Amino acid sequence: MKRLFASVLALSSLTLLPACGDDKDTDNKPDGGDPQSTAQDVSANITEDTTWKAGTTYTLKNYVFVEKGTLTIEAGVTVLGDQGSALVVTREAKLNAVGTAEKPIVFTSAQAAGTRTAGDWGGVVLLGKARINVAGGENTVEGFFATSGDVKTKYGGTDDAHNCGSLKYARIEFAGYELAEDNELNGLTVGGCGTATDIDYVQVHKGADDGVEMFGGTAGLKHVVITQTDDDGLDFDLGWRGKVQFLVVQQNATVGNRGIEASGNKNDNGAQPHTVPEIWNATFIGSGRPAGTAPAQEGLVFNTGAGGLLRNIIVANFADLAIDVDGTASAALWNAATPELSLQSTLFWSNKGDTLAIPNAPNPKKDASGAVTDPDVSKFVEAEKVLAVGLNNKVANPQLTAALNLEAPDFTPAAGSPALNPDNAATPGAGFDTSARFVGAVGTTNWLAGWTAFPKN
Repeated sequence: MKRLFASVLALSSLTLLPACGDDKDTDNKPDGGDPQSTAQDVSANITEDTTWKAGTTYTLKNYVFVEKGTLTIEAGVTVLGDQGSALVVTREAKLNAVGTAEKPIVFTSAQAAGTRTAGDWGGVVLLGKARINVAGGENTVEGFFATSGDVKTKYGGTDDAHNCGSLKYARIEFAGYELAEDNELNGLTVGGCGTATDIDYVQVHKGADDGVEMFGGTAGLKHVVITQTDDDGLDFDLGWRGKVQFLVVQQNATVGNRGIEASGNKNDNGAQPHTVPEIWNATFIGSGRPAGTAPAQEGLVFNTGAGGLLRNIIVANFADLAIDVDGTASAALWNAATPELSLQSTLFWSNKGDTLAIPNAPNPKKDASGAVTDPDVSKFVEAEKVLAVGLNNKVANPQLTAALNLEAPDFTPAAGSPALNPDNAATPGAGFDTSARFVGAVGTTNWLAGWTAFPKN
């Protein structure tokens, strides 16, 4: 409740007061600060090309909107977020935040190490002009209250190649919070960004809501690590059609919900464009906790007309379900002559403790009194459909080195693992790294080494 109150106060101040970022800052200094200083507070909106320099720590004091120009963040910079703060790059601006493996850019809580917790601040938001599947073609991004005439929080358009900028070799920690039910900021929120957007080597760690949420558009993800979020790992909806390769999701032991939650448009399950990303080489790891613990912990969930083409995937150790094709609209995408929902070359292991099969996920329909009128409205039997002959999906131990370790995880398969057997993998198609003939996000080379981190607090 304290976070919610602080967030509402911060947004209210932006709504009622003129943006202080309208003042020109020709020296590229946030708030006109000393460029030689090792610490600078940032409270003004950004309205022209601006650079945050290596050697300086920048603290976001509230919602900071990049309204125009490009915000460049140099390798090695640390950006701290106060409670009620977030960095929002609007669709009229760009982000150029490119770190290195040796000097990643770190967005983290302004609280002292040892006292940090999920939801300390609001995270990073990128907004663009690519198509989304809502009426009118644009929307207000989650995490903000819609305000008449305020375009800073809008996303969507007609340019599927739009460039929201670059975010590379970066960590986002202890972010995300809820303004109201179903209205949350995530670690990384991407709304309507296009194919020219470059999101590569990014970790989101200990977010209070989803790790990464993609709202429509066509932006892709590469080398993305999502660890110990309080809700879903990767959440996508509203017609997202991006390409993904090398994705790790690791759930925490007590709160984490779904590895993927995929939705179409909850108000119109047939809305175009359909939500159909293409995902290659991903590893989804549950916590291994006992089944039946609230909230339910599920690997891959597709609902409200969402699809996806998934290849070379590992789904392991989820407490309740491996995969749930939830509802008739998503089931129809699987059953279509040209499927828009399919899963191939996937290893399942120990989901709901089952090392021989995968659990079925019936979708019961209830009437107003709560009585079940249909035990399974989707008529989709996951235990049979997903393991059908010809899909190359199987139940087998991927033998990952230390995937359940929360402090020093290692998602590399051991020698002799079925994940390293190219017969178990499909060859990635155009636009992907075709040399990745293995199952899961990591082959024999651990690309997470050196730039990721897994702090408790």
